[in-house]
Amino acid sequence: MDNAVPVDSPPGRASAASAPDIGARSTPPAGTPRPEHFGGHPMVGTFFYDGKPLGGKSTYCTGSVVHTAAHDIVLTAGHCGRGLQRATHRIFVPQYRDGLSAANQPRGVFAVSRMYIDPRYVANTKKPTSDLDLAFAQVGPNNRGKVEDVTGALTFTPTTNYTHRVTVIGYPSSERVNAKHQAIRCPVATSRLPGYRQVRMRCTGFYGGVSGGPWIEDYNRSTGTGKVVGNTGGYNGGGNDANDDWVTYAPIYGKDAKDLFNDAAAHRTVGARPPYRPSTA
Repeated sequence: MDNAVPVDSPPGRASAASAPDIGARSTPPAGTPRPEHFGGHPMVGTFFYDGKPLGGKSTYCTGSVVHTAAHDIVLTAGHCGRGLQRATHRIFVPQYRDGLSAANQPRGVFAVSRMYIDPRYVANTKKPTSDLDLAFAQVGPNNRGKVEDVTGALTFTPTTNYTHRVTVIGYPSSERVNAKHQAIRCPVATSRLPGYRQVRMRCTGFYGGVSGGPWIEDYNRSTGTGKVVGNTGGYNGGGNDANDDWVTYAPIYGKDAKDLFNDAAAHRTVGARPPYRPSTA
C-alpha cells in the first residue's frame, strides 16, 4: 500500500491534472473569501491508488468518514468513486500528513474494499444525474481497528433546503497549489444551483483534489464533527464550465442519496434504480 498514488482521472475536481491554473481563470467577485490551510481532522482524509509511492507530488480526492453501525464507510464524490472502482490497490488516509510513510500516518491507512455508486450516475455529466455525484467507500480495518472507531465520524444528513451555513473541507491535490498537501477549510453560505438538486458556494483555492470533500453544517472547529449535507461534486465534477477555483458545487441529499447511503451502511449490493427524476421545486 506504500505504492499507491493517483492515476489519471476524468475531468473535474478529482486530480491535479484538471486543477485550474493559478491566475489563468476569471477574477472572483469582490469579497470572495480565502480558505484556511490547517492540520485537518481525523475523520477527513484523501485517497491514493495504483502506482508511485504514497507521498508523491499529488493526492487524489477527498473523503470523510460518516457514521454507520458498521463503522467502515467513507463518503466521497461519484466521479472519484469511478476512479477508485477501476483501481487495483486503493487506500484512504485520514488526516493525511505529507512526508510520512503509510506506517507513520496519524491514523494509519485503510484499504478500500468496495465502492457504492448509484448506477444511474455518469461521471462529470451536465445532465440531471449530476445530482447523483456521491459515492461511498467501504474500508477494511487497520491494526488500530475500524475506521470510525479510529477517527470518529460526521453525520450523513438528508435535507430539503438549499440555504445553509457550512464549512467546506478538501485536499487540493497538486503541490503547485498546495505545497504541503494540507487540508483547507472555508466557512460559507450556500445557495441553490438553478435547475439541479445542488448547492453552490464561493471561496478561492478549491482546486482539483477537493472533490468528495464534506460540506458540514453545525461544524465544530475543534473536533471536526457536524452534519454533512453535501460533498464537493455535481455540476460537471464540482466546478463550473470555466473550472474557476472560486466557485464550487455539491449535491444535497434527498431520497436517492439516502437510499445509496442505506445500501452502503448495510453492505448491500446496489440494485437497479428507476429513471432519475430531478427536483423541480
